[in-house]
Amino acid sequence: MKTTPARPGQLSTSRRRIKTSPAVSLWRPEIVLATSIEASPARRPVVLAEPGARPEALRTQLGATRSLLATLDGARETLTTAAAAAHARADEAASTRDRVSATFAAYRAEAALDDVLTGAWRRVSALMEERGLR
Repeated sequence: MKTTPARPGQLSTSRRRIKTSPAVSLWRPEIVLATSIEASPARRPVVLAEPGARPEALRTQLGATRSLLATLDGARETLTTAAAAAHARADEAASTRDRVSATFAAYRAEAALDDVLTGAWRRVSALMEERGLR
């Protein structure tokens, strides 16, 4: 085995150079992927023979949607009228007690409208899930 003689003044052991980072680093653009964004779930493909794609199933879903929207519209009209009447009663109240009573009635009507909207939202969400849209 051939070995080269060591140079005078140099040790035979290898020296490791320490790599230091400069005080100023240049901007290096990199692609950054967001870790907090979830991918949307893959939709299942529509098959022609699937029961949800049949005309009678679609008619049923459209009927349920129309019924839901009609119910929501009727409730909105009724509760909006009740809230407007309560607000008018509060404006025309002669005593503080009547004004507070009318204001409570307006709040109750608005809370009832919120309940109707929440129920409608649940039903619409169920219809959307049934169709595979959510």
